[in-house]
Amino acid sequence: MSTSSPPKLEHVAINTEEGIAIIKYNRPKSGNALNTPTLKDILAGLQWAEQNSNVRVIITTGEGKFYTAGLDLLDPVNQGPDSTISDEFIDVLSEVHKTLINTNKVTISAVNGPAPGWGTSSLGLSDLVYSTPDAIFFTPFVQWGLCAEGCSSHTFKSIMGRQKASALILAGQRMTPQELESAGLVTKVLPKEDFLEKVLDVARGAVKLPPKSLLLNKELMMRGTRDELLKANEVELQNLKEQVRGKESKDAIRGFAESQAKKKAQAKSKL
Repeated sequence: MSTSSPPKLEHVAINTEEGIAIIKYNRPKSGNALNTPTLKDILAGLQWAEQNSNVRVIITTGEGKFYTAGLDLLDPVNQGPDSTISDEFIDVLSEVHKTLINTNKVTISAVNGPAPGWGTSSLGLSDLVYSTPDAIFFTPFVQWGLCAEGCSSHTFKSIMGRQKASALILAGQRMTPQELESAGLVTKVLPKEDFLEKVLDVARGAVKLPPKSLLLNKELMMRGTRDELLKANEVELQNLKEQVRGKESKDAIRGFAESQAKKKAQAKSKL
């Protein structure tokens, strides 16, 4: 297996210490929002960590105030010729999910700030989730005429129960870290000060554990679950490819673009 140095990526920074890879979404001026190049960098970082025999724990976190603002709806690079989201974006997203599902490394989400959309939906793919007290969680799938992704149609129900899952996916409700800690999606809410260092302390503890036993127990916990998650990923993203070609999604995102343009125009008029 590879033990090479981490790749240099434009939208993702990778730092390492003994046994740990920290994959940091690094597009802070856009709230670490996901466009196709950023998603490709995330995939490259995860694949590098997965293939590196020295890495036993993978941490994902965000640079700046946001964990990730989710899909960048207004970036033209994300749009297809007849769809609000390109097939390329969705296909890369699928590979990110598959990598997280199939890895036998310990995966930790260190949610350092707001995490709408994919920042929330993908959390169920991590073994451990830590959050700052000021993070915000919601999934505006229905609002944008889209559908669940990140395997959240499966993970939210299995972790939190149908009613909490429905509040996020169907009603688009915002939830606090404290609410999601009580519901089971967030492992623990940690203080804002030295947040990442506190998460690293957890990762360092895992790295010190007997490696074969750690690997075996991760495999046992994922037994049967991997197949369910891979199927959920496939079904969700097949439906997403259909939704992004529909009138509902096109109308919703067009309306969002128009409202954002009006806000910018009003802000300029006040200068």
